[in-house]
Amino acid sequence: MGAWLGKWRLSRSIVLLALLPVLAILAVLLLVPFAVSSDVVRDRLERDIGNWAGQRVMLGNAPRMTFWPVPRIQLDNVKILPLGNRDSDPIMRADSIVANFNLFSAAIGSPSFSEFRLVRPTFNLEIYPDGSTNWTSGEGELTRGVEAAVAIDEAAQSDATPAPQVRIPENSAFGSVTMVDGTLNWVRDPGAPAERLSAMNGTVIWQSPGSVARTNLSAIFRGEQLKIEASSASPLLLLGRRSAPVEAVITSSPLNLEFNGEVNLSSTGFANGELSMKTPSVRRALEWSGTDIRPGEAIGALELSADLTSSEMTAKLDDLIIVVDDNRGIGVLDLAFDKTAPPLIAGTLAFNTLDVTSFLKAFTPLPHSGADIASTIDTRFLRELRLDLRLSAQSAKLGPITMANMAAAARIERGRATFDLGDAMAYGGNMLGRVLLTEAGDGGGAKLQLSVRNMEFGSLFDKLGLAGPLPRGRGTLDLELDTPYPTWATAPRDFTGHFSLSVGPGSIAGLNLAEFRELAASRPFFQLEDTDTGSSFQFETVSFAADIADGAAEITRGEIVGEDETITLSGVIPYARGSLAVAGSLADNVPDSEMANEETPGAGSAASRQQQEPLRFFLGGSWPEPVISPVVSGR
Repeated sequence: MGAWLGKWRLSRSIVLLALLPVLAILAVLLLVPFAVSSDVVRDRLERDIGNWAGQRVMLGNAPRMTFWPVPRIQLDNVKILPLGNRDSDPIMRADSIVANFNLFSAAIGSPSFSEFRLVRPTFNLEIYPDGSTNWTSGEGELTRGVEAAVAIDEAAQSDATPAPQVRIPENSAFGSVTMVDGTLNWVRDPGAPAERLSAMNGTVIWQSPGSVARTNLSAIFRGEQLKIEASSASPLLLLGRRSAPVEAVITSSPLNLEFNGEVNLSSTGFANGELSMKTPSVRRALEWSGTDIRPGEAIGALELSADLTSSEMTAKLDDLIIVVDDNRGIGVLDLAFDKTAPPLIAGTLAFNTLDVTSFLKAFTPLPHSGADIASTIDTRFLRELRLDLRLSAQSAKLGPITMANMAAAARIERGRATFDLGDAMAYGGNMLGRVLLTEAGDGGGAKLQLSVRNMEFGSLFDKLGLAGPLPRGRGTLDLELDTPYPTWATAPRDFTGHFSLSVGPGSIAGLNLAEFRELAASRPFFQLEDTDTGSSFQFETVSFAADIADGAAEITRGEIVGEDETITLSGVIPYARGSLAVAGSLADNVPDSEMANEETPGAGSAASRQQQEPLRFFLGGSWPEPVISPVVSGR
């Protein structure tokens, strides 16, 4: 029994000895907070922020401290004011600031802080022409850190040794700052309205001068939610307006951007690196960005990736891969911005396949379709953008027309927009063309030019869905149309121009001339489709030309020459009303020998009398189902 009591007393002593350090620590933890002065912590926080920023700092006089789960102080009505101008507005104000501090350092009167939380802060930033800002004070740990980092970088660039006194203060970094419902207002041009990022929430972390500074924020810009993730391995150089590595990702509904490269924030700054951009609607992205450029309403998605090289007013996109409304191309683009001229986009793009209409709508507000040609289109884009693009495509579409090996150019300059089709193969032939749009003035209006050589028109008509007795065969076409109006606000009747078509040899489906003559002899009128006996009329040549004005095409030449007979046409086609008013004649061909005999009186008269009299007729109704009315002699 005595041995057992002795062992128990020994065990109790060991337990008590082991608990003494724990009890001592608990006592210290319980007593230390009573040794911490809230005024000391407040004053030190105010001094640390001021020393870092080099500006005047004002914190509220009613600090609130908590010690669980970590020691923390909260102060309301926070202001940072410019050091050099005591009458100016605060460059930052916040409803409150919350900071974590070291309990033991605070107990000895020298508190240190690790994490900060700003509640509803508002930052006011003014950027001056030389690149400096209203935050630039020339004092503070941050400024000294920036100056030292710049000096070290300059020495490294010149292979020199920096001065011994040049060193980067450890306190030039701010640690970790969390923002809750913050706002950033900034002004770049004096007198201009301020831009704003609102509803800023997230964290900015920069633990030491040599560590990577990271930002992860969400905000609202011009009514759109966006997310910003960025980092820099040399934040002091970036703030010092020197070249520094930057990685950034900006995500929003109108526009997504990614960049990885070097950035310089000086007044002649630049960005060089890998860039990728994606937007579901370029029009929406331009409107959101605040640009004055107004592209066409039909413009859709744009996606690009490239190696970016930029300066203050220019940018070059090398190794470019671009997708415009599902048209994927590669090439090079140059962008130039001039304070006295509209922005310029120039370059060369090569496509495997290209929809010309959808591509051009990315830069010019062309009509959606022929039915929309009477809709007014804003031509301000002619003054707000300069364009000089050279395009090529192995396969291209222009409306329903398909082309191969296309070479083209699109230009906008001096109030004129042109699209030149330099060369393209289509349906066995070659195409050349131009679309021109100008603003008001002596050269105002719109112009369309098209030249086709050696094309198979039957395939073209099938692709265009054109019906009716059309000449099928190889031939040439020339078309030139003008409108005097400076926009596409014009009706079909407002066009003037010329049209010519030559085809042959070939055929016209559904036309039988023998049946045509029989119907003309027995009926006062009939439809052209009534002559269809399942065969086609084989012609040697078709030659057709017309002058276009006032919504009508006046035929200046109309001739269909077959092996034995010739159809001659003249009159007017009021296409604006979809009607026909054409006179025609069907006559036997005169052999060359008989033409020669006719020069001698009396010669060949017997053979001539054997030829049928020319059949004259009137072609009316509407296309593609015209009505034939024979013209009887003596009526």
